Amino acid sequence: MKHTKPIKKVEHNDMIYHLFREEEEGLVCIKVDLGQLSAATNHPMLTQLGRGGIKPDGTFSGILTMKDKDGNYLHPNTRGRFVMKLLIDTELESGKVFKQSKSTWVQGPGVSDNLDKFNEGLANGLDENEAALQTWSANWLKTNHGFNAVRNIHGVCEEVENEAGKKYKQYSEVVMFFYKNDQK
Repeated sequence: MKHTKPIKKVEHNDMIYHLFREEEEGLVCIKVDLGQLSAATNHPMLTQLGRGGIKPDGTFSGILTMKDKDGNYLHPNTRGRFVMKLLIDTELESGKVFKQSKSTWVQGPGVSDNLDKFNEGLANGLDENEAALQTWSANWLKTNHGFNAVRNIHGVCEEVENEAGKKYKQYSEVVMFFYKNDQK
């Protein structure tokens, strides 16, 4: 079991977000009370929505779990943009420097709208960089942190044909790094 230390609570959109720091790995963990009680203690159980951190090289990496296995939001008031902001802002408040964001998107029900949007862009003739830059994550990172470029796109893909019969790569898993194009 991971040992965590409470950082703070944040109220937003009629929800209370509980932020913790994992002692072993130093990652930030965000949980909410969705009304479930522990069978053992009859106390509220917190559900994790996000976990991540900024490494010493300035790379943020994290995971958001906003939807269930059927693709439905765990709660109608939870949104990835707020959880991502809490994760990154908490790291910045602790003095860390944010230089790039590592995104990993995996195919599966309720997992990544970003992967669907990325593959849609590829099917419509965009190159990998253009397709990546039109995703939700890219737009959020550009708006909130000025990240306007992507690099090192790699993953698991197969060649398929779009509706017009043109071949393109369709990814089932992809990793990429978003950054400011004036950074080295």
